[in-house]
Amino acid sequence: MHSIRYKTSIIILWLIFSTLIVYGSIDYLYLSNDNLFYQSFCEQLATDRIEKMIELSRKWQWIGYFLIPFFVLIRISFTSTCLYIGCFFAEHMVSFAKLYKISILADFIFVLAGTVKLIILIFFKQVSTIDDLQFQPLSLLDLFDRKSVEPFFIYPFAIINVFELLYWLTLAWLLSDLIDLPFGKSLKTVSSSYGPGLALWVLVTMFLTINLT
Repeated sequence: MHSIRYKTSIIILWLIFSTLIVYGSIDYLYLSNDNLFYQSFCEQLATDRIEKMIELSRKWQWIGYFLIPFFVLIRISFTSTCLYIGCFFAEHMVSFAKLYKISILADFIFVLAGTVKLIILIFFKQVSTIDDLQFQPLSLLDLFDRKSVEPFFIYPFAIINVFELLYWLTLAWLLSDLIDLPFGKSLKTVSSSYGPGLALWVLVTMFLTINLT
């Protein structure tokens, strides 16, 4: 048991470290560039306001790095809980700890998504403003002009992407191996458990976006 917990802890640390490296690289390469702020807000704000914004961004940047591990752990816990509920109602006998571990492994898909985004930013996309950083590779949002999309639809359009589909398939594959279930039935369990949970999360995000904008 201690060995399993030790291995799980190591995988979590690698996941968090990889996530920090990817998104830290994006911050270092682009958000540390003062010109990006001036080009983004020169038409809306005075120079002194932009300088103040840059100063605050530098001052509180560490908070973003501090919160990333918590966001990763919350996402893993959310997925694990959804899968556990789905397996319970489907009468698949499996412990929460094992579901938590496959959720950790599947979460590396989001590290892959971040890495692809970083590669696109470096080699294929011209970054002139902060808005140019706000995209999700291979997503439905990429098919539209971001400025033409209503704010409350941005997150749902962004979350419909190739990596989210790959995440579902990875969860189903790992679950299939865990409980010795055909892949099709495993995918159905993921769809009927994580799927509604994700839909609820998207609806909450849309509700908050509508009320805060």
